[in-house]
Amino acid sequence: MPAHARTRIEPYLDRLFGYAMSLTRQRESAQDLLHEAVVRVLAARGVPDDERAYRAWLFRIVHNLFIDSLRRHRHAAQTAAQDPEPALDWPLLHQQEQTLINVLTVRAALTRLSLAHREILALVDIAGFTYAEVAAQLHIPLGTVMSRISRARQALLAAIQHGAVTTTATRAARREEG
Repeated sequence: MPAHARTRIEPYLDRLFGYAMSLTRQRESAQDLLHEAVVRVLAARGVPDDERAYRAWLFRIVHNLFIDSLRRHRHAAQTAAQDPEPALDWPLLHQQEQTLINVLTVRAALTRLSLAHREILALVDIAGFTYAEVAAQLHIPLGTVMSRISRARQALLAAIQHGAVTTTATRAARREEG
């Protein structure tokens, strides 16, 4: 593997790890996911030359590996359910199912947003770019980025209000009522 491939991915490792953490919510799982992604990247033959395309490709690899992992866990859970002596970690499985439900709910809500809202959320909240980096990438003023991200987050929250994902404030209010 050429040294160039290793040096090219290094500036993205922190952001990729942050993205992996946002998907897995567990440090160890995020590290495993990032490691697997780096192995894939370093072994890949068709690597995009354009830096923006390369960055998007990196995040897509992490995302796809995460989805594959969820599918493997779901398949393992189905197989174990047929086993007369299941050795499942039910709390962990429930957490993974809840994570999958949350991811799918947010994804569905994202599809209902405008392209501008989806784009700004993907760059800031998913890929972890700073407002200044996004402003430079999109060739728009910093204030525009700030107002767009605010409106996009409000639109996303409105879109998931009736979904399976509940906000922290909603959960806290339910606890106080109960």
